[in-house]
Amino acid sequence: MSEIEETPNYVENSTWQRWRSETLNFGGNNPLKNFEFNSFGQIDLEKSHPGGFSQLVTGKRSLLSNLVRDPLAFSRASAAARRVKNKADRIESTLGFKTLNMVGGLATIAKPEGEVKIPILIWPISMLKKADDYEIEISGQVSVNPVLVQELNESFGIQLNESDLLARQNESSDFVPVTVLNYLANLTRNQGEIEFKRILVVGNFAIEPILLARKFSDEPHPVLSRLVQANSVELAKVETDHQETICEADLIQRRIISRALNGESFAVETLPGCGYLQTVVMSIAALAKQGKRVLLLAARSQTRAELSDRLSELGLSGLITRADSTWIDAVAAISRHEKAASESEYPVNLDSSIFGPYFEQLEKTHPDLGVSVAEAMSQIAKLTALENAPENTARIPLEKLSGLTDRDAVLTELAHAMQLGEFKFGPQDSAWFGAVFSNAEDVSRAIELAQKLNETVFTELSKVLADFTERVNFRPASTVSEWGDYLSLFIGVRETLDKFISEVFDRPLTELIAATAPRRGVPKDQRPAISGGNRRRLKKLAKEYLRSGMSVADMNQALQAIQQQRDSWRELSLVPTQPQVPQGILEAQTAYQAFVADLQALQRHLDPETHPVPLWDLPLDQLKQVLHSLANDKEVLVNLSERVMVQSRLADLGLQQLVRELARLHVDDLPTLELEFQLSWWQSALDFLITQPDAQRLIDFEKQNDLENSFAKNYSDSLNQNRLALAAALSKKWRNSLQAHPDEAQKLKQLLRSGSASISEIQESAPSLFDSISSGVLISPFSAELYSLPNFDVVFVLDAAGLATAEVVNGIRFAQQVIAFGDPAIAQPEKFELEQRAQQIENDLHTDSAFAAISGCFGTETLERSYRTTPQALGDLINREFYSGRIQFTPTAEEYFGERRFSLEIVTAKNRANSTIEGATESLDSEVSRCVELVFNHALWHPEKSLLVASASAVHAERVRAAVALELNSKPNLAEFFDSHGREKFEVVSLSELTHRIADRVIFSIGFGRTSHGAVLSNFGQLNLDSGKRYLANLMVSAREQITVVSCFQAKDLPNDRLSRGANLLRQLLSAAEEFEPQQADPIDDQILNDLVMRLKKLGLRVASPYGELALVVSYGKRALFVALDKHLVGHDWIEKFAIEPSFICALGWEYFRVFSFQLFSDPQGVANLIAEHLGVAVSKKKVALFDDFDRSFEDTDAAWGERATENRDEIMKRDKPPHWK
Repeated sequence: MSEIEETPNYVENSTWQRWRSETLNFGGNNPLKNFEFNSFGQIDLEKSHPGGFSQLVTGKRSLLSNLVRDPLAFSRASAAARRVKNKADRIESTLGFKTLNMVGGLATIAKPEGEVKIPILIWPISMLKKADDYEIEISGQVSVNPVLVQELNESFGIQLNESDLLARQNESSDFVPVTVLNYLANLTRNQGEIEFKRILVVGNFAIEPILLARKFSDEPHPVLSRLVQANSVELAKVETDHQETICEADLIQRRIISRALNGESFAVETLPGCGYLQTVVMSIAALAKQGKRVLLLAARSQTRAELSDRLSELGLSGLITRADSTWIDAVAAISRHEKAASESEYPVNLDSSIFGPYFEQLEKTHPDLGVSVAEAMSQIAKLTALENAPENTARIPLEKLSGLTDRDAVLTELAHAMQLGEFKFGPQDSAWFGAVFSNAEDVSRAIELAQKLNETVFTELSKVLADFTERVNFRPASTVSEWGDYLSLFIGVRETLDKFISEVFDRPLTELIAATAPRRGVPKDQRPAISGGNRRRLKKLAKEYLRSGMSVADMNQALQAIQQQRDSWRELSLVPTQPQVPQGILEAQTAYQAFVADLQALQRHLDPETHPVPLWDLPLDQLKQVLHSLANDKEVLVNLSERVMVQSRLADLGLQQLVRELARLHVDDLPTLELEFQLSWWQSALDFLITQPDAQRLIDFEKQNDLENSFAKNYSDSLNQNRLALAAALSKKWRNSLQAHPDEAQKLKQLLRSGSASISEIQESAPSLFDSISSGVLISPFSAELYSLPNFDVVFVLDAAGLATAEVVNGIRFAQQVIAFGDPAIAQPEKFELEQRAQQIENDLHTDSAFAAISGCFGTETLERSYRTTPQALGDLINREFYSGRIQFTPTAEEYFGERRFSLEIVTAKNRANSTIEGATESLDSEVSRCVELVFNHALWHPEKSLLVASASAVHAERVRAAVALELNSKPNLAEFFDSHGREKFEVVSLSELTHRIADRVIFSIGFGRTSHGAVLSNFGQLNLDSGKRYLANLMVSAREQITVVSCFQAKDLPNDRLSRGANLLRQLLSAAEEFEPQQADPIDDQILNDLVMRLKKLGLRVASPYGELALVVSYGKRALFVALDKHLVGHDWIEKFAIEPSFICALGWEYFRVFSFQLFSDPQGVANLIAEHLGVAVSKKKVALFDDFDRSFEDTDAAWGERATENRDEIMKRDKPPHWK
C-alpha cells in the first residue's frame, strides 16, 4: 500500500484527533487518575473491624459483615458491594477487562487547575456473594498505580522505583504501612505541594482505559491511513473454488475466506444466526494452513468463549490462545500437537463437476431445434394446464422436426387444410377417412360397390352361410375369413364322402395313417414301429373304407385330410355330429369368392392406418358398420382432389400424424389449431432431445441420486480430512520448533507445570515457540496484555459494530490487514462509566463504529443465510424492521405445524398504579410477581434451558432480581439452575445492559403498567431513548428458542400517538403475539410442480407450495418432507445444493425427498405415490386416476347436477387427460 507516502501528516486530520480525544475519555472519570470517594459505588475499609481486616491482610477470605459490623454501615456497604460487583461483572463481560480492585494510599497533588488525587497501590480482589453477604479476598499481587508513576515523572521529574516501593509494602503486615507513605514523602520533598495519606477502598478501578490512551500512537499505518481518509472502494470479485474448509461453508462464507487469504481488508455484516462465528473459525483455520497468524480483538467474553468452544468441537482446541485463558489453551494446543496423526496420503475426491453434465443437458439448447429439455417439458406442462388444453398425441418425425422452423408458414398450411374441411371428419366418423383414389371415377365406382355390398350381397351371403352353420350345428362365424374356412371344410368333407364311406369319420385313423406312411427315403429310426404283417393288415383295412369302385392316389394323405376334417368339425360343432355336406355349397362358394374380391377392391382404397385389419378379418358386426359407412358417408369424399394436394404438402412436412389427430379432434378454429400444433411440436422435440446419447443421464435417476449422495458423503469426509490435515501441519511445525529450540522448550515446560501462565510469560520464556503453539491470539482490545504481543498477519475485529474506531486503533496496528465482523442493527459504540454512580450517563457514544469505518473504506460482505435450526422467534418482524428483509430464513417443520416460539403473558389482576404520582406505573408488584413466577416455572420444568430476563425499566429489573433472590431462599432445590449454564447463566438485566447476550429462552417484562384510571402512558423507560429500537432488536435476537413477553396491557391499549423510538416497535411486538398468521407466498409459476401439488392433495396429503424458500413441502400426520426438484433446489452452487442444504433442511425437522425433472414429468402420479408412501400413506398399487368412481350420495351424482343419463362426461374427461399424465 502507498497510503503512508501519500498522507504522511494524516495525524493532523480532524478524524484522527477525534479518535485521540475519545481514548482520553474512555471509561469516563477514572478514579485512578482523579480519585473521589463515592459511597454509592465504593466500599471504605479504612475503618474496618480488626477481626475481618486481619483475615483479609493475611490473604484469607473475609466476609464483608466481618469487615463492617455496624448494621447501618453494613447495609450501605452491602448495597455498594452489590453495585460494584455488578459493574465489574458487566465490564468484564462486555469489555473484557477486570475492574474489581482495592486501592490503598492517596497522593494529593496541587496544580494550578486544581488538586489531583491519585491512589498509590492497587490490589486485585475477588468478591463472591454468600447469601446476604459478600466474601472478599485478595486475588493477586499488589502493584503501583501507573498514573502516579507518570505524574511524578511529568510534574516533578522523579523516576519512581516501583520495586523499592513495593518492597516497603511487603515488609509490613498492613496494606498501607507508614513506611510507604514516608518513602514517597521523602522522594518528593521540596517538590511542590504534594501530600500522602492512608486510604483503603474497594471499588471499580482499572488501568486499561489509561493504557488505551497512552498507547495511541501517531506513527503512520497503512490501514489507519485509509480509515482516516475514508475513501470508499468496492470489493473486487474473488474466486471461491478449490477451498479446503474445515466445516460447512456456503458460497458467501467461502468468498469471505478467499478474501482473507488474498490479504484483503474488508468488513463482514453478521446478520443474526447466519454463521458468524463459524465463518471466523473457518477463516482462522484457512489462514493457519497458510502459516499466517491472526490477532482477534473481541471485547465480549461470550464471543471469546463461544469461539474457543467451536474450535474444541472441531478437534482444534488451542488453535487460538485466549489472553484470559492462556494456560488452558496452551496446554490444549500442545496436547493436540502431540496427538496429531500424519496427514492422510489419500485425499477425499470432491469433484463437483460431476453434476455439470446432468444439469447442462437439462438446460442445454439444441443447435438445430433451439430449445432445451427443461424448456420443452415446461412448455408441454403449460399447454396441458390450459383450460381448453390441446390433447393430440401426434409426433413429428425426427428428420422433419428441425425443418419446421417457420411455424407461421406451417400454421398457414394447416389453416388452409382446415378451411377445406380436412379436419371435419376423423377416423372415428367415416370408414372413408384417409382413403386413396386415382381419380373421380374410382370414387364413384367404390361408392357403388360399397352400396351394393351393403344393401344386398353382404345381407344375402350372411343369410345363406348362417343357414349352413345352423343346419350342421356349427358356432356362428365371426368374420368373412371364417366363412371361407367353413366353406372349405364343407367342400373337403364332400370330396371325402365322394370316395370314402361315412364310417371313416367314426373310426380312429392313427394306426391306419402310420401303416400307410411312406417308408422309402425315411430313416429306420424315424419309421413307425409296426411289424410287416400288421402293416399289411392295416393297409387292407384302410382300403375297405373306400367306396366300391373308388381309389385314391395317396391313401396316407387322404387319411390325414380326413383326420383334420374330423378334428375341425368337432371343434366347430356346438353338438357332436357326423360330418355332412349341406345343399348348395358350390353356389355359396362362388358367391363368397366374389364377395371377397369386392372387399379386396375396397380395401385397396382404404387408409391402412384407419383400417389396420383387412375387411375380411373384421368381426361381421363391425364389417356391417364399415360397409354402411362406406355406402353412405359421401360427404367425407367431397373436394377430395383439392385436399389431396394439401395432404401431400403436409405429409412432406412430416405432419401426417398431426393431421389425423386434428381430424379426430374435429379442430375447427385457429386458436385451437395453433395450440394443437404447438403441443405436437414440443412433444416431438422432447422425444428427439431425450433420445440423444448425452440425454440418457436425465432418465437414469438412480445413478444421479447415487452421485448426489456420494458427493454429500465425500464433502463431509473432506471436512474431517481438512481438519486432520491442518492439525497435522501445525503439529509438524510445533515438532520442528521443539527440535530447533530445546532450551526454550524446557523453560516452557517448567512454566506450564506451574498451573498458570500469561501470554507475556510464555513469550518471555519461549519466544521462538510462541508462534508454533497456536495460530493466533484472542484478546480484548482493552486488555493490558495486548501491548506485549508481537506483530500478526491479520487482525480480526469481532463484534466491531459495538466498538468505536478509536477503541481498536491500537489493535489494528499489529497487522497490515484488518477484517471487521459486526451487526450494526443491534450494536453501536457506547459510553461507559468505570465507576458505579447514582446518576448514570446515557450510553450512546455518538461516534462511528469500527465496523462502519472499515466497511465504508474497504467494502462489505454480508452473511444473510440463517442457519438456526429452531424457528426464529418473531423472525418476520425482526427481518422486516431491522434488516430490510435481507435475512434468508428457511422455515422449520415446527413452524409448518403451527408451533410458536413467542408468547404473551397479560397481567390482568392489579395491573393499575396505586397513585397518580410520577413514576407510579413503573414496576407494578403484580408484574414483578408474574415475572418471578415464570422464572421459577422455567427452573422447575426446563432447567436444561438457559434463561434471561430483561426489562425496559432498570428499576423493574432490580426489583425482579431481588424478588428472585428472595424467592430462592424458600426453594433451595432449584438453586442449581441459577448457578448453571456457564456463560449463559441466569441473569436479570435492563435493556441497556443487554449487549450481544444469547439464551435459550428470554422473558421480556416490560416493567410499566396502567395508570390508576386504566390508561397506558407513552413513557416506557429505556425504549424511549435514542437507542430504544436497537435495544429491542438486541432483545429479540437474543432468544435462541423462545420469547415470552410479560405485560400489563395489550397492543390495542397503547396510545395511537406520542409513541417514539423503541416504544413504536413495542406495539408491533405485542401485535405479533396476538395476531399470528402465516405469511402467504405467491404461487410458483411451474405447471409441472402445480400438477404434482394437485395429485398430492388428492391423495389426502397436506401440501404447501411454496413455503418460505422451500418450493414444495408435504406432510401427513406429524411427518413433513421437502420435495427437492431440480429447478427448485436450495443453494447457490453444487456444494450448497447437494452437501450443505440437504443436511440443514433435515436439521430443521424436514425429511428430504429428491425428485428429478424427467422422473416427475414422465410419471407424475408415480412420484406422488412414492411421496405418499414415504410419509406412511397406504397407496394402492394400481394407478390412481384423476377421477375415481365410487359410491356417492345422490347430491354428488351426475344426475343431481343436471347431467342426462345418456351423457358420460367422466369418460370424456378421462379421455381428455393431458398426454403426459399417466
